[in-house]
Amino acid sequence: VDSEDLPLNISREMLQQNKILKVIRKNLVKKCLELFNEIAEDQEQYKKLYEQFSKNLKLGIHEDSQNRKKLAELLRYHTSSSGDEVSSLKEYVARMKENQKQIYYITGESRDQVSHSAFVERVRKRGFEVLYMVEPIDEYCVQQLREYDGKTLTSVTKEGLELPEDEDEKKKFEEQKAKFEPLCKVMKDILDKKVEKVVISQRLVTSPCCIVTSQYGWTANMERIMKAQALRDTSTMGYMAAKKHLELNPEHPIIDTLRLKVEKDKNDKSVKDL
Repeated sequence: VDSEDLPLNISREMLQQNKILKVIRKNLVKKCLELFNEIAEDQEQYKKLYEQFSKNLKLGIHEDSQNRKKLAELLRYHTSSSGDEVSSLKEYVARMKENQKQIYYITGESRDQVSHSAFVERVRKRGFEVLYMVEPIDEYCVQQLREYDGKTLTSVTKEGLELPEDEDEKKKFEEQKAKFEPLCKVMKDILDKKVEKVVISQRLVTSPCCIVTSQYGWTANMERIMKAQALRDTSTMGYMAAKKHLELNPEHPIIDTLRLKVEKDKNDKSVKDL
């Protein structure tokens, strides 16, 4: 970029703070975004561009709060119902069910791992779509991009996942909660500090139990990424590390058998071993 207005007789550090440079930067970003949107109209071309520069776009969402909305339009993810094709957030919202108020996503190491995860069982069974975020930078990106088009982004691996349900389902869940309360209490006493609490799950279908993380801490995947950092800060690890909540599947035979054993004898040794 040529400019005749930049002062020459000052150091580079001073020059970086120059107003004209800020204007140039703003215009360059604007121009780039326009070009990206043009290319995005051609799927094949955009696919090539996205393969090369997706990390930079996601970093932009993390760092550039002014253009976050525009950059969000350029994101592409595999989802539970998009097959091998990638889908934009706009397409996801267009496919959402009427009673769905949130955008569900899961972060992990690979597409294969997240698609077979216990966390997506119930969400997929109900017919809701889940975004698969499999790059480490997605964790940082999603911390900043809290919502899209008025819909909040909700992680299916954190506590507090609420799926739209009718009165019968709510009633059934409350009954199960009461029925399994003694088992939850006993398990919490046995596991003690390993988990923060033991509760009945609304997200499992075929798995007996899963460990979810608290709403405001890191996800388990984020914790894994942070542990891999060479220059990690151990003090942050202490309070940001995920507080684990054990969720049980009330419809699984293993959990039901455990409940019966606990009702018979709270101090049953086989329960403690399990």
